[in-house]
Amino acid sequence: MKKNQIIILVVVVVLILVGIIVWTMMPKGQVPPQEKVTPEKVEEVFSLSGVVSSVDVANNFLMVKPTGKENNVKVIISDTTKLIKLELPFDPAHPPAEATFTPKQTEITISGFKAGDSVFVKTTENIAGKTTFDNVDFIHILP
Repeated sequence: MKKNQIIILVVVVVLILVGIIVWTMMPKGQVPPQEKVTPEKVEEVFSLSGVVSSVDVANNFLMVKPTGKENNVKVIISDTTKLIKLELPFDPAHPPAEATFTPKQTEITISGFKAGDSVFVKTTENIAGKTTFDNVDFIHILP
């Protein structure tokens, strides 16, 4: 080979190597990572505890102030709603030494509720964010 051919071959090889190096170092047209779409957490609430603020016997509903909340909710009582008063089998000021007990359950009517009663309400529908609900499974007056 002639000297000129060797020089041209070396220059071509060097250009090819430089081109490969530059091509690998250039940022590629990368697709930016997509934001992770987090599905909204839908809060589901099927019970609440609180204090009775008023009782409307004629219209069959209680106004209850849920624990830790500012506003009252209207709890409509139907014919299928179980109204139960729970009573401890001992004086709460002097509990027994044994650790287990079963509270006495007494079925009552809406007239058995009074303002200031602590209650636990269990519903059959999601009540999250609602201020009135009527699908109430049971209401317990807590001791």
